[in-house]
Amino acid sequence: MKKTIRILSALLALAFVFSLAACSGTNEPGQGGAGRQTSSIPESVTETGPASGGTESETAAPSPPTVGGWASVTGSYAAGDLVYTRADGTALSDFSFLDSASREYMPDSGDPETGSWYCGKTERDPETGEVTKVWDRAPETLALLEKYGVIYRGDETRKVCYFTFDCGFDNGNTGKILDVLKEKNVKGLFVLNGHFIESAPDLVKRMIDEGHIVGNHGRNHVNMARVSVDEFIAEVEENNALLRQLVPGAPYMTYYRPPYGTVTEWDMALIRAMGLKNVLYSWTYYDYNEELQPDPAESLDSVLRGLHPGCVFMFHPISSTDAAIMGDVIDGIRAAGYEIETVDKIG
Repeated sequence: MKKTIRILSALLALAFVFSLAACSGTNEPGQGGAGRQTSSIPESVTETGPASGGTESETAAPSPPTVGGWASVTGSYAAGDLVYTRADGTALSDFSFLDSASREYMPDSGDPETGSWYCGKTERDPETGEVTKVWDRAPETLALLEKYGVIYRGDETRKVCYFTFDCGFDNGNTGKILDVLKEKNVKGLFVLNGHFIESAPDLVKRMIDEGHIVGNHGRNHVNMARVSVDEFIAEVEENNALLRQLVPGAPYMTYYRPPYGTVTEWDMALIRAMGLKNVLYSWTYYDYNEELQPDPAESLDSVLRGLHPGCVFMFHPISSTDAAIMGDVIDGIRAAGYEIETVDKIG
């Protein structure tokens, strides 16, 4: 299984290498984003826990749940009797809000085939620390992010940034990164797909025990903007069920990042209504192909030049480069006068 995933990862990396939205300030609008597909979507929804009350039909999009419950689902959207009980115990049974939500990719999408997210271009002068926003996503895209509470950048009024990590599988570098984060007293968001939870539950437990946040990256890393409502919920909740089974005591994953960074208004609306917080990113780079790792010195320079107020970094813990430079990255960020916070501090 691991070998298959690595092969798929390498093939997709090659497919995207010339269109990758590096978000590190080296590419221009219209370039695509990175992603990896691991396997097909499951056929059915697995119930992840008992409903804890709440049967009223709702159309409002709530804030992420703050209680320690688990979501559950009964019925199906196709049959017209779907009831999704959120982790906070309230129920969602009216999905009519999706009727007016577009399933088209963003008009300024980096990749017309996958709709992958890409970041605006920022440049930070390493001498003066001055940050220039060279260009950003289209106003209509930014408006949709605000409408549905999607995190793109955090607090842009002060020198603060956030570490996030997309976890598909472990090749020995995740533990090294966790070692550095522990040594430097830095907490981050680790976004997990099903394979990572299955193959490395001890690392997931360590993340939780050491104060990191774990987020949901879908069970099978599929394009969530192109599946049915039933399949969408299955991808999210079967991943939660897997976490609950293999890492006893783990919290419900209230933060979500779409596979491939693919977003449409439709899936943004559905994730919001499910009570989850959608987390994108405002800086990343080509670090996810373990067979073609970027130069450490150049990568460190790229990270620090991309640093900007509210920066949401996305790294991949399979990266040997990231493991090698993480300590210097943290030291450089702090030397520039920035704090490193967790995404739950974003309002």
